[in-house]
Amino acid sequence: MIEIVGRLAVLVSLACASVPANAQVRDYRLSHQFAVDIDARDRAAHVFADEVRKRATNITFSIYGNSTLKIPPAEQLNALLDGRIELAIYPLFYGSKQIPEFSIGLLPGIPADVPSANRLKGTDFDHRLQAIAEEHGIHILGWWWLGGGIVSRTADVGGPATVRGLRVRGGDDGFDLMLSAAEGRVVSMASTEIAANMRNGELDVTMTSFESLVSFRLFETAKAATVGGYGLWTSFQPLVMSKVAWDRLSEQDQEAFTQAAEVSDAYFEKSQIEAEKTAIDAFTKAGARVRQMYFEEYADWLRLAKDSSWRRYRGLGPQASSLLNAMMQSLMDGKAKN
Repeated sequence: MIEIVGRLAVLVSLACASVPANAQVRDYRLSHQFAVDIDARDRAAHVFADEVRKRATNITFSIYGNSTLKIPPAEQLNALLDGRIELAIYPLFYGSKQIPEFSIGLLPGIPADVPSANRLKGTDFDHRLQAIAEEHGIHILGWWWLGGGIVSRTADVGGPATVRGLRVRGGDDGFDLMLSAAEGRVVSMASTEIAANMRNGELDVTMTSFESLVSFRLFETAKAATVGGYGLWTSFQPLVMSKVAWDRLSEQDQEAFTQAAEVSDAYFEKSQIEAEKTAIDAFTKAGARVRQMYFEEYADWLRLAKDSSWRRYRGLGPQASSLLNAMMQSLMDGKAKN
């Protein structure tokens, strides 16, 4: 009994020693625009915060979801740089006006799905993208990729010929170029306007995330959904941190943040698998035709993308072209290993 008590005393002593009584608690502000407790990005942010706390008990996080800090989504990059916040969930393509290379976070057709995107972690592409991000003042922590699909209020969408003459929204300049090349009638609107325009007939086809397909209740008006198989819409929306705040962390705390991010990455990938299944179930239950995109159809889209949106991206400069090459090579290397 005395031996057991002695061992417990040692454990308590070690635990207390790991957090000095005078250790200063540091709170980090994390901002995002997404629905609290509902959107996977908010949930993953809490997973990250909880995992950091397990490893560094003197660090806390204040998570401000649903834009409660009144920082517009596209303004979060500047908020990170000027110190208003330390972390954000930031759809990378939002920053493309300031950092053109960031538009690679939503290029048509690549990666083809979330598992492929996640295999890019730790590759040459990852290292190059991180270097560009840090050069501009942010550090990429969470490797979070959203999967997406296509819905139509008319006919099934497969290859490029199936959108010819239809009013279609891609939601990004790169997608607009590819859709125009497919002879679709490109329309621009905020994502919040998609559902209303599908209902009133002003929009025939749209591409968006699995979660938005359901949360916008597009299954109420869409007659067809292309979900699964090869995808055109996969968006990088990482958890990022101010480089200044990152550099101020000790090596031990940086390791805690990195390990916590890896746990959140696994959680987020699982959430996207579940979101895809939820979307398929919702559209099937509503009576819509649900299909996958097949490789031949996907390859036809890639040929259009190569001569339109990818060409435009390469035209941004040598660094952009090199980054796109690194992504493609890393995707091929990852496929070869599997």
